[in-house]
Amino acid sequence: MSEENVLRFVPSPEAGMARRGAPDKTQGQPPENVEVVCPYCDAVLLLEMTTLAIATDVLCVGCDATFPLAGAETADLGR
Repeated sequence: MSEENVLRFVPSPEAGMARRGAPDKTQGQPPENVEVVCPYCDAVLLLEMTTLAIATDVLCVGCDATFPLAGAETADLGR
């Protein structure tokens, strides 16, 4: 193989993302955080998924009320 017969690939910055790693071709990362709405004051609380996995109750920073989290079968995790 001669260097004259090889076409060098130089990605263009304007070309965008390669198809293999494009968002429409990957499953995407699961969300790291989930929004929970306080049933008393409608404050939107942002919980980490690790906290959500072990917590049974949430303390609202808006109204200081404590409320139970829904079970995994009823929680909307954005899937």
